Amino acid sequence: MNEFGAVPRGGDCDSCDLNCDALHDVLDVAPFVTALIDSAAGCSVCAGDLDGNESVDGRDVQPFIECLLSPTPTSACCLDSGQCVLEAEPACSGVWLGHGTMCVPGSCAFAGVTAYRPQHGTGYFPFTRTAVSEAHEDNVATGPGVRINAPGDDDPLGEDDLVEVVVETSQPAIALALRRTNPALRVWTTRTTLAGSEIPFTNDRTDTLPTNGNSLTIWVEWAAAEQGDVELHLEPLAADYSLDVLRFHTFRSIVMALGGEDQAPAVPVDPNQGTFVLAIDLYRQGYDVHMHDEDHVAADGLGTAYAEVVDAVSHRMVDEVSIFGYSHGGGSTHDLADRLDQDRAGIGVFEIVVTSYVDAVENDSDFDLSRELRRPPSSGYHANHYQVGSFADVFLDGGPVPDSDPQPTGRNVETTAWGAGATHFQVDDFPQVRDFVEMNLTTRLMP
Repeated sequence: MNEFGAVPRGGDCDSCDLNCDALHDVLDVAPFVTALIDSAAGCSVCAGDLDGNESVDGRDVQPFIECLLSPTPTSACCLDSGQCVLEAEPACSGVWLGHGTMCVPGSCAFAGVTAYRPQHGTGYFPFTRTAVSEAHEDNVATGPGVRINAPGDDDPLGEDDLVEVVVETSQPAIALALRRTNPALRVWTTRTTLAGSEIPFTNDRTDTLPTNGNSLTIWVEWAAAEQGDVELHLEPLAADYSLDVLRFHTFRSIVMALGGEDQAPAVPVDPNQGTFVLAIDLYRQGYDVHMHDEDHVAADGLGTAYAEVVDAVSHRMVDEVSIFGYSHGGGSTHDLADRLDQDRAGIGVFEIVVTSYVDAVENDSDFDLSRELRRPPSSGYHANHYQVGSFADVFLDGGPVPDSDPQPTGRNVETTAWGAGATHFQVDDFPQVRDFVEMNLTTRLMP
């Protein structure tokens, strides 16, 4: 109670609010007079009883006048523009943040969404769960990429075309909704699109999201057989402004990274396996990267790596391919590109945009020691780095490849200050080599 015994506004009962409109103003005067004359209760059990003695009488007049002369309490209100203003609750035309709240920087940005880079199979391995940074989440090229999940798409290791998104809020009592800019985007509460787990949209907006406390994990699917980009906005259900936005784009390219003999993708990545170090860097930048042991490519180019590319082109409308590899992975880069080129009529329309060898060795068997000196068929751009084998590395080495960057046949790293005396086991770990491959891939290939 206040000094006059009145129950303050916002309590269980507001004795100063005679018409129960949550305001203290002249509209309360007439019902107060009626209550005085008739000794009858107003719109609530305590209406008019400002001294708290369970009756409305002359002793309530002075505190009632004082109450009317006091300013109506205000709290933070978020308008449709996202602007925060101090308003009485009934006057708030947007989202009421609660009694006693103030407008401070970020008041109206009380919830957000975080998207993650794509999964592989039933989880993120051989990558780690990687969030799209705030700076990139609405970028059409480096924001969250999503694989087209059209009918016929084959995910033999498990559904991995949906993108994980986490909704978080510091105001769990305020209802939230999603708004999309294209119905190609669908949203589920399960990764595998279980029946009954889809969150429906009406006119591209959802009803209240089923948050559990302060967070909710949802899975975003691109269900249309077409390329494009779509914005997904998180909004308060009661207002029309964005708390946060993600801009999803469909992957138009696929990147295949092939390790050397006995190099298998692992978490954490082995820092001495430069091919996979580079692959993880590209994944973090937003590329649809797939890491493989070189044995996933057979001598004829077939295998799980081939199947991944074929599925991407045939069912996910990917039309640009990049392949790079080290040692036997370099030989497998040639074999995979060769098989794709031979079979392209039955696969679909695509280009092999970028390829790269790092000390490439042919991979007709685990014991093949022949240098890979053939340029990958139909590659639009090819980079090549190699060293000259010696006793220290069992004379393993790559070699010059026609029409390779640096022109004309690639770079013998032993002719550089940083690569002098390099062995086969070191050449893939030079940052100068990785940076060269990365720069030339990212300037030619969009995610």
